[in-house]
Amino acid sequence: MSLPNTRRFFVAPEALRDAQVRLSDPELARQLGRVLRLAPGDHVLLLDGLGMAAEVELTAIGRNAVIGTVVRREAAGGEPPVNLTFYLPLIRAERFEWALQKCVELGARRFVPTRCARSLAADRTDAPRLERWRRIVREAAEQSCRGVLPEVSAPHSFDAAVRAAAGADLALLLWEGDAPHLRSMLRAHSSGGWSGRSIHILSGPEGGITPDELTCARERGIIPVSLGARVLRAETAPIAAAAMVLYETA
Repeated sequence: MSLPNTRRFFVAPEALRDAQVRLSDPELARQLGRVLRLAPGDHVLLLDGLGMAAEVELTAIGRNAVIGTVVRREAAGGEPPVNLTFYLPLIRAERFEWALQKCVELGARRFVPTRCARSLAADRTDAPRLERWRRIVREAAEQSCRGVLPEVSAPHSFDAAVRAAAGADLALLLWEGDAPHLRSMLRAHSSGGWSGRSIHILSGPEGGITPDELTCARERGIIPVSLGARVLRAETAPIAAAAMVLYETA
């Protein structure tokens, strides 16, 4: 479907079950009517967040609701073959949000905010902040023409994150010490292709992963990997890793 990315919107899957669409969403109504200045007869692309898209012809835009008719349905596309999860360290909010946004654009599928030993007391989350992060993810996914809406889970402790990551096809820890390069590790595990496989990556906060955290990860079978000779900022490392993974697995 060739509609511009400014007309792509994620909605609840149940909203697209029937031929007629009614969305009780004041924010979406404002975006369509006041910001984009769309009118009855214009078309938008609504995505169920699970991989399907529906082109919808608008029939009414009210103050609190949008009504339309499904013109056609098809697979949304826009997704990489690999299922990439990042365990992002809780760092300063603006830096965390920047990393979150860019990793969504690159193709990461899921995010787990992680409390590390060197996370600061101010680097915490609550329900409003979690909702803000999910909104950032949704907007980034719409802008970058994603077909699946990435998930932001509730925060994990480092130990819980390690236990969850250990179940992936390939679980990695970004480490600034002596470790094989991420690229070589991906190539060593590429036999059979990446379609449908999962890669989970843990990244550290400012100050890095502690020796105890490194030991904890290794004991669970998580492999430390390097991004090269330079030490990257906490918000830069996951973005660089996402770019490398998506390049190698595309």
